[in-house]
Amino acid sequence: MSVRRLDSKEPIIEIIWDGMVSPEEVEQTNREIQNIAQQLNNSFDVLVDMRNMKAFSQETKEKIVEHQKLLTQWGMRRASVAVGSSIAKMQLNRISKESEHQTEFQWETYDEALAFLTK
Repeated sequence: MSVRRLDSKEPIIEIIWDGMVSPEEVEQTNREIQNIAQQLNNSFDVLVDMRNMKAFSQETKEKIVEHQKLLTQWGMRRASVAVGSSIAKMQLNRISKESEHQTEFQWETYDEALAFLTK
């Protein structure tokens, strides 16, 4: 798991979910994003790399629903997600529905996800 502000002229926060993500990692990610969001005047896009992520556990899934709601509150405009597996894609669709997150776009590759945000 990692979080950083991308070096681009656009305000983009990159999140990389890797392997089995724990609820604690989601909470740590939220703290880091909140700090970066404040630096970006609470207006930003999110680039999520989930290509190497395994499925979320039920406990982590609940934290991710909360995470998506927080991101919206903190000023996220859009999320562009590079999703590897069809299982992760199905989970992500369910999570987005539960969090009522409607500005998420999914891509097969990282480059496509990034290009969408920097057009």
